[in-house]
Amino acid sequence: MFRARLGVRTRILAIALIPSLTLLVIGVGAASYLVAEGTKAKDWAAENQKAIPPTREMMEAVQQERHLTLALLSGDTTAAPALGATRMRLDEALRGLIQASEGIRDVDDSKLGDNVANFTTLTQNMTAVRSGVDAAALPPADAYMFFNRLLDVISAGTKVAEQTAPYTEIGVRIAVGMRLFNATEAMARSNALGGLYVDGATAPPIPAEEYIRQIGFYHAEITALGAELEGTEQRHLQALVASPSWQQLTAMENAIAQRAMTPAQVASPSGTSASARAAAAASLPLSTQEWHSAAAEVNRGLIDAWTTHNRASQKLAEDKAAAAATRSAFAGGGVLVVSVLAFLIAVVIANRVIRRLKRLRGQTLALADERLPDMMRRLRDGEAVDPAAESPNLDYGRDEIGQVAKAFQHAHSAAVSAAVAEARTREGVKAVFLNIAHRSQIVVHRQLEILDEAEQRQEDPILLDTLFRLDHLATRERRNAENLTILGGGKPGRQWRNPVPLVDLVRSAVGETLDYARVRVARLPEVHVLGTVVADLIHLLAELVDNATSFSPPQSRVEVTGNVVGKGIVVEIGDQGMGMSGEDLAKMNEALRNPPDFGVAALSADSRLGLFVVAQLAARHGISVRLSESDYGGIKAIVLVPSALIAGDAGAPQTPSELTDPGRRRSLIAVPATATADATQTAASPVATLAADPAAPPRYAPRPYTEAPAHAGPDGRPALPRRNRQANLAPQLAQPVQEQAASAQSARSAEQARDLMSAIENGTRQGRRAIIPDEQEG
Repeated sequence: MFRARLGVRTRILAIALIPSLTLLVIGVGAASYLVAEGTKAKDWAAENQKAIPPTREMMEAVQQERHLTLALLSGDTTAAPALGATRMRLDEALRGLIQASEGIRDVDDSKLGDNVANFTTLTQNMTAVRSGVDAAALPPADAYMFFNRLLDVISAGTKVAEQTAPYTEIGVRIAVGMRLFNATEAMARSNALGGLYVDGATAPPIPAEEYIRQIGFYHAEITALGAELEGTEQRHLQALVASPSWQQLTAMENAIAQRAMTPAQVASPSGTSASARAAAAASLPLSTQEWHSAAAEVNRGLIDAWTTHNRASQKLAEDKAAAAATRSAFAGGGVLVVSVLAFLIAVVIANRVIRRLKRLRGQTLALADERLPDMMRRLRDGEAVDPAAESPNLDYGRDEIGQVAKAFQHAHSAAVSAAVAEARTREGVKAVFLNIAHRSQIVVHRQLEILDEAEQRQEDPILLDTLFRLDHLATRERRNAENLTILGGGKPGRQWRNPVPLVDLVRSAVGETLDYARVRVARLPEVHVLGTVVADLIHLLAELVDNATSFSPPQSRVEVTGNVVGKGIVVEIGDQGMGMSGEDLAKMNEALRNPPDFGVAALSADSRLGLFVVAQLAARHGISVRLSESDYGGIKAIVLVPSALIAGDAGAPQTPSELTDPGRRRSLIAVPATATADATQTAASPVATLAADPAAPPRYAPRPYTEAPAHAGPDGRPALPRRNRQANLAPQLAQPVQEQAASAQSARSAEQARDLMSAIENGTRQGRRAIIPDEQEG
């Protein structure tokens, strides 16, 4: 259900939005990670950059204290005064290095923690080491190893920096810096050991191999680095190697190494004398002061090279991290821009697709709701329709929407072709209906003419009764033929030009019913109906009365009443049958309000053809027909004839004299031309004269009329009509009875008089048999 509620726009946007959001999340996440890594690398480089000065300070302080400590332990008392200041310098350098390490640990504490812990342990043991040195209780070798371990912490930290470097190039440069540091430390260690071999007369506590190893290592490393490095660093090392200090120090180191390798003379237990030391120093290329000065200059040069290299490395790392962070930020922004552009493009494409679909929907709805119904209406009206001209041209390109539009166009064309073919078939069926109906009407009209002639000539009551029943059957057959004509879209053959009184119209409709004896017509208003509506209204009422008599018990009555209302005239036909269910009643009323398209399917699906005919006739003249439940449980048909169909001042006479004026209107209320035949027919059947075929020979003669004088009232308007006694009687009835009897007696023979009296007697007897049950029922 949720998928069914999603529109095409939402689905298209979802198709574009999901990959865009995925790309955006991945891109922004990756960019954020890279930016964070770049920022971390930048902070790492910055913290390492900050750690270079305290590291250098510590390196120099450790080297200086180590040198003075070994000199003091070797018997040089001149080193004691400078040792206190050196120790204070080292303590300050240690505090500075610890603070710098905290900043590095904040950036990356992955491998630095153990080294800091070891370094803290060494600093805690420094007090004991210094106390041992002051008391001359600490061997020189232990002091040498202790200070070496202090600087080994810097080597370990440098290795950690090499491993955690954000870029490979920075790691390589840190490794080169580590080599510089080791070479500088080796030079410092050799300088500290050299004092043991220069001043000491006894065998040194540290083997000479350590001294030779240190000087050999840093000379080889500096020479190699001078060849490997480039630019300023290479020139700096080459200049240092070529400097006089380097040369002097090298000569001094060679001399000390040669002395250290010579077997030492055994000195007195009290130590070496000043003369012995002077003699030993005299054999060296430099004095002690010159040696220390050259060593300090070389050491400073090496530390400067190490510091410059580290600063360049950290600056390069900082620049690369900043560039990487910037590139990552731009990459993330680019991904964001691409995602937004992709979504906007998807929105534009979706809107274009939706607009095309809306246009296609509008055109298809216009085809279904406007053009197709209009074409069907024209087909029902009998207009010629060209299927090719009615087919639209839905051009929406060649993509899928265009293919759907072509499919709609093809479906509409097929529907139009089918509708045209069906309309042609329907017209053919209607033509068959009309042909059959016209043929039947001709036969029925001829049959009615023959029956009229037979009724006029026959005086036997039994035969007349048979002829009357045949007349009723023929009239019913004529109405069935007219049903076919109406259903076929034609009009019945019966037409009147002049208005007809409502009472005669209702009686004529009742007369077309086989069970006319069960129909009771109450008093009807004295109004006239336009002649153009008379035939259809008679047919309509006849169908309703016929339905009422057909669907009610044989012993029940059908009541026909009428009344004048605000919108026209109402004729009510009520029966006492079983009635209808509410659903069927609503269905029939809907069919009466909106006549369905009557086809062959309707003919076979519903046998109540009379209601279809009633609906067609009512819709043709704007007459309202509604079925409701009667007071007796049956059905009451309410027929509302609008005022437009009632003859008014311009169409119907308003006074009694005008109603019978043959000069203005031809009266349709007639009397029999032969009194005997009419008397017999009246006694046997109430069939009204309006049921006769206008094409048949005239069976009745117009009755005479009299006109009452119209007097104007006091306000100038005509006075109300007045009734004239016997104004509407036939001429034969208006004459004195004696004259009629004399004329009749002179015109009949004895046999005719006998037959007439017999007919009157039989008619009276039959009339009494028909009246007695009604009286007993009442």
